[in-house]
Formats: sequence, C-alpha cells, structure tokens
Amino acid sequence: MFDVFHAISDYFSVVLDAISGNFWLTFAFIFCVAIAEAVFVLGIFIPSTPVLLLTGGLIAEGRLPFWEVYFAAVVGAVIGDAISYGIGHLLKDTIRTVWPFKYHTELIAKGEAFFAKHGGKSVFIGRFIPGVKAVIPSVAGIMGMDYRFFSLINISSAFVWAAAHILPGMLLTAWLKSIGLSLELVIVVGTLVLVALFLLLHYYRAILLALAPWLGSFGKSIQARWGKTDIAH
Repeated sequence: MFDVFHAISDYFSVVLDAISGNFWLTFAFIFCVAIAEAVFVLGIFIPSTPVLLLTGGLIAEGRLPFWEVYFAAVVGAVIGDAISYGIGHLLKDTIRTVWPFKYHTELIAKGEAFFAKHGGKSVFIGRFIPGVKAVIPSVAGIMGMDYRFFSLINISSAFVWAAAHILPGMLLTAWLKSIGLSLELVIVVGTLVLVALFLLLHYYRAILLALAPWLGSFGKSIQARWGKTDIAH
C-alpha cells in the first residue's frame, strides 16, 4: 500500500515539476488533483498532500504565482466535494450495490459513523483526514444533509484546506534553502506526512494500545475499552 502511495506521489511530483514552467498546465493539473482527491473512491488513491506541498515549494521559489494556484486548489476541492455529495444524494443506500462503491462498503460505514458522531462539522473535519475525506461528502448526500448548509461548509473548508497544504510547502522550502538543502525534500516530507496520517487513521487503536503502559490512568482506560475487543478480533 505504502509503495503504491510513494510511486504515485513521485509520479505526480515529477509531472508537476516538469510543467511548472507553463502556468495553464500547472493550473489545470492542480485543479484536477484537488477535484480527484475529493471524489469518492478515486480520492483514496490521489496523494494531494505531497503534490500541494511541492506546489508551495515551487511558489516559494518564484516558479508559480500564489493566488492563481491557491484558487485553483480551492475551486477544485469545492467541485470535488460537490461531486461526491451528488453521488451520495443520487444513489442513497443503493450506493452499496453499485460498482465501484460496492467494494468499499466498510469505508462507507466508517464515514457514516464519523458523520453520526460529528454531524455537519464532519464535512469540515473530514477534508483533512486521509481515507475519510473521500467518503464524507457522499455520506452527507446519503444522509440528506441540506445542500446549502453542505455548500457553506464545503467552500469554507476548501479555503482552509488549500492554505494548510500550500503554505507549509512554502515555509518548508524557505527553511530548506536557508540551510542549503534541496526542494526535493518537500516531496519526501509530503509522502511521510501522507503515510503518517494513513497509519494514524487506520491503526490508531493499535498505536494507543501499544503506548497504553506509559500513559498512566488514560492508558488503563484505553486498555479497558479496546484491549479485549482487539484481542477478540
């Protein structure tokens, strides 16, 4: 799984670096990546984090303009989530029987549980969580969330999401240049961030259980809550 993410990240990064001299190609590329990473199922395989970190690096080097690229990412993210919402709203519960969604029923169930726990704000929160961000908008559609309310959260979170990915890339690149290191490290760091988020999302219980002996009373409560369940499975 991680090798696949790494290979896709490297491929996208090479493409972005190659087309950075052409504004319209870069604009279209960032726009498409932002859309694709938010579309249910497809978004699972789109490593937007390292791509946008590298984009921030290219902006910091003066090879790309900030505002145009930033708004390309924002608009793409808004459209991507709107597409996912539309899929969920159109298919409702039959989504579990339709290809390719029928092969990801466990992910849909996790998204529904996340939505049930956090309500409307899950659309905002979910955008920043790998594996969840590609399903939450569809779940919002399935569960009949008001489209106007969804759109308000969708648009506001897209501005924050784009800034949270591009600005660190700019800052990281400036820091790397100040200590004489290369921009390519942005790609490495971005990939590591993606892998770390994937691990935290999918194995957070195992991680917390492993750390429980050093977490005092909080660790004991974790063991009491999840220990027997994990052993049973």
